[in-house]
Amino acid sequence: MDTTGASSAPNVEELNKPMWKYVTRLEKPGEGGGNVSWQCNFCNKVAKSSYTRVRAHLLKIAGTGIGACPKVTMKDISEMQKLEEEAKFRLQQHAPKKVPLPPQSFFQGGIDSRKRKNIASGSVSGNPLEKSFNTTARDQLHAQIARMFYSSGLPFHLARNPYYVSSYTFAASNPIAGYLHPGYNLLRTTLLQKEKANIERLLEPIKGTWKEKGVSIVSDGWSDSQRRPLINFMAVVKGPNVS
Repeated sequence: MDTTGASSAPNVEELNKPMWKYVTRLEKPGEGGGNVSWQCNFCNKVAKSSYTRVRAHLLKIAGTGIGACPKVTMKDISEMQKLEEEAKFRLQQHAPKKVPLPPQSFFQGGIDSRKRKNIASGSVSGNPLEKSFNTTARDQLHAQIARMFYSSGLPFHLARNPYYVSSYTFAASNPIAGYLHPGYNLLRTTLLQKEKANIERLLEPIKGTWKEKGVSIVSDGWSDSQRRPLINFMAVVKGPNVS
């Protein structure tokens, strides 16, 4: 197996994404990640893509938008898969440990120890008020939501956001069997595109007045801590509360 171009002392990224070891990157990756030009060390194919397609090319994964490497053997693939398993295990070992929520008994502060033991074993379902309002489940849900804020460093004023409030209200009023919350990729692709299209639709009446009232393009800008510029362009239309 020829792995020309692979460094003898792999860096952290190569340990976590071992397929980089089998290609030569032709340009330095950007600070934000994304696509990078690379050349396969087996077949010399040159492409520009993310790590996902590098992996698909080397492991001969079909339907990923890139051809399989014709010179990679089954022995090579076996070695690559072993490195991936090692990387996966390494990441799991260093992943943040999930702190368990308080036990049910923690939320039942006013119950004597004998009754608490019976509730835990299922022999007592709690008093009628607790059963009616499902107070234990409410307290546990509060703890889950609070943990989300604390572990992600979310600002507390997010709890005042009307969309935050309405999302939980809707979920409580419309139980959906098998529902899965939107994940990372869905939030940054499909849902973001739908929201953008909706905003564009809402702006159509305002844009329709531009021919009659005119429009001014204004801008301002700033640089972040890494001196990357951000320029903000705005369309301003004369009229009450229209910009």
